[in-house]
Amino acid sequence: MTELILACEEKALAGRGSSRALRRQGKIPAIIYGFDSNRMISVVYKDFLREYMKGSMLSKLFSLQIGKEVLKVIPREVQTDPVTDNPIHVDFQLVNENIPIKVSVRVKVINQDKSPGIKKGGVLNIVKRNIALNCIPRNIPRYLEIDVSGFEIGQNIHINDIKLADGVSPVEHGNFTVLTITGRVEEEKEEGKETETAAAAKPAEKKVK
Repeated sequence: MTELILACEEKALAGRGSSRALRRQGKIPAIIYGFDSNRMISVVYKDFLREYMKGSMLSKLFSLQIGKEVLKVIPREVQTDPVTDNPIHVDFQLVNENIPIKVSVRVKVINQDKSPGIKKGGVLNIVKRNIALNCIPRNIPRYLEIDVSGFEIGQNIHINDIKLADGVSPVEHGNFTVLTITGRVEEEKEEGKETETAAAAKPAEKKVK
């Protein structure tokens, strides 16, 4: 995990008027909470927006520089404008390097063009697009990459098939399915089984002499 650095300032005043004034100055209001303390701050809007537009915002580790002080945090909620969908407020949570935190990490699938199953008309079904993980902050993955090259119809990936870094574990218990490749071959096999079962269950016709 690469730590992202954001320059911040203490926010002296609370309220909507103060927040609107900050936005006019090219800043975004925010709050830092955790370890029994809350602090109001402002962040340079364009710096935050650059990272926000890259996606996966709620699994990114930030170092907030407030004067000479540096705080390690992770975004927990980003409020957006209902019209423009641009961020207008951020909630950050303080983190401790040695204490695991819960994050949601997206699944990234690569080499779909090298999957024989997909080439045959199979469909990639991503069951879990985001996976909840318990992570040591410095080991938060940017994404969970799954390579489907060589995958045939009927193959699937479970969480136990994905190698996770030290200090990273799934929140959900059990070996749940992350993705599958389904398609016509499976359907034809099922139809064949149903036909065979029906034929076996059908009583034999009596021969007419």
